[in-house]
Amino acid sequence: MVIYTTTKKRILRVILIVLTIAAVLLIAVFAVFGSVTASADSGKKPVMRVERGDNKISLTFNCAWDTGDIDGLLGKLSDCGAAATFFVTGEFCDAHPDAVRKMSSAGHSVQNLTDKNIHIKGMNINDLIDDIKSASQKIRTLTGKEPSLIRAPFGDWDDKTLTTVEGMGLRPVQWTADSRDLDDPDAVSVKKRVLDGAGSGVIVLFHNDCPVTEDVLPALVTELKQRGLELVRTEDLLFSDNCFIDENGVQQYRPAVSASLPIIYSESNADLDSAFEKIRMNLTVQEIYDLSSIGKVRLIDKIKSFLSDAEIYAVREASYNELTECYLTLVYAAEHYGAGGTYTDPQYEEIPQIISISDDEDEADAVPDTVYTDDSAGMTKDGQPEDGEAQIVK
Repeated sequence: MVIYTTTKKRILRVILIVLTIAAVLLIAVFAVFGSVTASADSGKKPVMRVERGDNKISLTFNCAWDTGDIDGLLGKLSDCGAAATFFVTGEFCDAHPDAVRKMSSAGHSVQNLTDKNIHIKGMNINDLIDDIKSASQKIRTLTGKEPSLIRAPFGDWDDKTLTTVEGMGLRPVQWTADSRDLDDPDAVSVKKRVLDGAGSGVIVLFHNDCPVTEDVLPALVTELKQRGLELVRTEDLLFSDNCFIDENGVQQYRPAVSASLPIIYSESNADLDSAFEKIRMNLTVQEIYDLSSIGKVRLIDKIKSFLSDAEIYAVREASYNELTECYLTLVYAAEHYGAGGTYTDPQYEEIPQIISISDDEDEADAVPDTVYTDDSAGMTKDGQPEDGEAQIVK
């Protein structure tokens, strides 16, 4: 038989080694846990607001319960001529398919609020993906349109969930102004909270199945419009390219930078690109802001003194969407790189060149002596001429 003997010094040494190993392991565990926690809250944000200068605002409704007020909400929005966005759960789609179809048929946007209206922060990734896919599939079946936006119930995001939904091709969206129509359903208070937070690029949160929302909507929309705000669907509020989200959840436009010019206005049309750079060099920042409220004809009349014929032609022939993107880039360039401010509005005794914004070249050639001096010919969003004043940015 083998007998092992030891001393107190050896025992203490063993105990010290064991404690040291345990301490190292404990530190490692806390380091890993700390890194995971830091990663979960390291600063990714959903879109809370959009930095815009064209006075667009978006009303949104979370729909996860009953549907008694949907017809009323849709009717009020129709009467007011306002577009909105409805974030619906998959379970809402199951319970109220006709309501979801009506939202989409009325021209509103229907987007993803998850399938079961649950807290998704910390959720297992595979379960989260299954939940979101289920909700999107139900919305697509009812509306024929694939959701492009998602909202977390209760505003419950972390980096992991944000990364997951972005990887699924969905843009995470929250809100700027909370009506709190569920917590404090007093009509005066609801209206005041929304109006206090209203402004260009703001996303407003409402809920359906809350009587005060339907009651306050007409007066609220009227006042928002009186402030010059245009009510649009949330996807029409957001930038799709050349943008970033800052640490406060504000989506901002950031155009591509060129080596020869501070900003690229148009990658496909060199004359349009140089035209907008000349606008920046010749107008003040305030004059550039003012361009957002004039039609294409008045725009050309205002800038033709410092543009070449080719540049004027490029502006004249540009579509609504091209002009919108160029204008947004122009505002960014003016604010970040400065503007010229050397422009003064000339008073011509005779117009030095012919300007026509007609898309029909034969028609333009048929009236060679005609110069448009008012906004009687605007442009629709697809670039087609229409009656009435057209705006570069709506």
